Amino acid sequence: MTDEAFRQAVADRLRETAEWRRRKAEEYDRDARNLRSAAGLEELANHVLGLPADDPRLRDLARLTAEGEAFRPDQRAIYEIGRFRFHRPETGLDPFLDTLVELAILDKGEQGRFGGRLPEGDDPWG
Repeated sequence: MTDEAFRQAVADRLRETAEWRRRKAEEYDRDARNLRSAAGLEELANHVLGLPADDPRLRDLARLTAEGEAFRPDQRAIYEIGRFRFHRPETGLDPFLDTLVELAILDKGEQGRFGGRLPEGDDPWG
């Protein structure tokens, strides 16, 4: 996957989540938190598209979450993307990208480790 294609995949996922937030806003009587989150996700998508191709966070996210031509974050990252600026409207774009990388690292470390970190020899799935 090219750097440009990955950036576009991330932006597309953020915009899909923004659309979901807008639907939730309608469902919950124009809930301002959902609308704020949707606007923030759109802003974050534009920010990602404007980052330089060699941004280390994008490279890390690609290494940790890219599947073919898709951006496929795992559980923790998905959850936090959906909550972007929902409870904390002051959340910054760059600090959130840093957090996404940290969450992607944690998610990757759990793949196939259904019991979390276990003592050596005590992993029934390993």
